[in-house]
Amino acid sequence: MKNVPEEKQRAQYINKIWAARIQLDKKEKVIVRGREITPVAWSASDLLMEALRKDGYIPHVKAPRQPGILYACSDEIRNDPLKVADLAEEWADSRKAVTGRAHQRNSPVLAGVVISLPKEMIDDWKKFRDASLKWLKEKYGERLKLVIEHLDEENPHFHAYLVPLHGLDKDGKPFSESFGEVHEGYAESRSTRRGVIKKTGSSAGAKTGKAFVDAMKEYQDKFQHDVARHFNLARLGPQMKKLTHAEAVRQRDIRKAEEQRIEAEKLKEKAFEEVRAAMEARRLANAEIARKAAEAEEEAQAISAQVIEDAKERAKAEGQRIVEEAKRTAKESEKTIKALMKGDETIALEVYRDNIKLKKDLDVTEKALAAAKIEVEKWKSKFYSAYSWLKAAVSKLESFKFFGFSHIFRNDDDSDKGIGGSGGASDNAMTPWGTEDAAAKKKLFVLPKPVPKNKRREEVDEF
Repeated sequence: MKNVPEEKQRAQYINKIWAARIQLDKKEKVIVRGREITPVAWSASDLLMEALRKDGYIPHVKAPRQPGILYACSDEIRNDPLKVADLAEEWADSRKAVTGRAHQRNSPVLAGVVISLPKEMIDDWKKFRDASLKWLKEKYGERLKLVIEHLDEENPHFHAYLVPLHGLDKDGKPFSESFGEVHEGYAESRSTRRGVIKKTGSSAGAKTGKAFVDAMKEYQDKFQHDVARHFNLARLGPQMKKLTHAEAVRQRDIRKAEEQRIEAEKLKEKAFEEVRAAMEARRLANAEIARKAAEAEEEAQAISAQVIEDAKERAKAEGQRIVEEAKRTAKESEKTIKALMKGDETIALEVYRDNIKLKKDLDVTEKALAAAKIEVEKWKSKFYSAYSWLKAAVSKLESFKFFGFSHIFRNDDDSDKGIGGSGGASDNAMTPWGTEDAAAKKKLFVLPKPVPKNKRREEVDEF
């Protein structure tokens, strides 16, 4: 393989993670690219869904491509890679037979390894990939369950998934390996913690973090010696850059300014939400006022129409009855006159008696007519009361100028002499909607003017 000068060497990349049974939201929040987010610990299923490029799990991939299966521990896993999560669950369930207690839901069940090569070395990817895969098989054996290749991100890489072994030993007894068999950092940190507890009776002072880092450094060194150095990949980790005091202050100010910007964005969004809520409340209030005004107008018109119609029907019926009585009386009078002229006293006496009875009936009719007139006046009074109520409601609605509905009502004489009264200057007076003539045109309906109660009204004579 071609030698690469030291100044052009690329750093190796191998990373190891783990996943629990369920997805967990961490309590602390961090700022990433100017946004405040809550980190999430993915579950085993989440890791596999992302690796298989399932919808909803790959927002970071602009143009997803079908992943390649480089290795599967069985045909069943190759046909359905998501079943690796079931293997992890089976191992977690097997821990109870060894430890005597159930495996916690937030404890790790699946280890993942990511090995990548810089995009500038894409020509060496196949050889590097095969060498890395061989190294994983030799190191983990049957614990290696699945390897998936991704070529749709910036650098070519693959994901390997590991599950500890479990089952029955040669004596037929159940066994279940600890998670440390597939994650060196986890194993070393747990071992350090147990050692401190054994010596002091407490885990206080156990440097589990340092033990974890040292174990992963050794893991990186092993991969560098066995694989990466043969591809001129340097064993470089994250380098801590020493800053001057001025630069450190500048970086601190930048972080503080970013935090303030985020807080200002939150306050701005909150203010916008409050304004939108107020505008929506005002719109709903205006709509409710308009609806109630329309309902009041319809109700008043219906009441007045019904009162007038009832009065007309009663007057018409009473008039027809009076006409019929008058005709019948005329006929009886004519019959009486003829009988008297003929000298028929019997008929004349009978007609006289009928006339007396008719007179009594006429008296009753006059009383009924008077009662009908009283009833008509009562209904007219109800109509005037309804009109007064409507007028009061309209006046109250006109007082709600904040909602902008004072322009929807006008009187009959508004169209004759203008909204602002008589006079040339008032004809061109300005209102919030332009000239007063323009405002008058925006009126939605006209209120009828009631006839004064004390004005003498003519008797109904159309019947």
